[in-house]
Amino acid sequence: MSCAECDCISVGDVVQHKMNTNVFGVVIAIGGSLIYIRVSPSLAVLSFHEWELEIVEDDEVPPAGAEQPVDDNVIQVDFTKRRVFTPGTPTEGAA
Repeated sequence: MSCAECDCISVGDVVQHKMNTNVFGVVIAIGGSLIYIRVSPSLAVLSFHEWELEIVEDDEVPPAGAEQPVDDNVIQVDFTKRRVFTPGTPTEGAA
């Protein structure tokens, strides 16, 4: 992974194409001046010269100690227990 002080691209970095930001992915190999990336979402492997790519900052990734959102609308269901359904049982929104 790259350090914060440098702009070197290494294996595992998330990069995007400078002229077409729709092309982005993870660096999987480096061969000379060619950088091989696994493009998202197609998972195809494409090669680019290092000067065509830029590192994508991980600003949107929450830090390890960040609070996770509380799922207050989640209803725990035990699928191992039998439940009787009648015509009046509310099932709206059930998958």
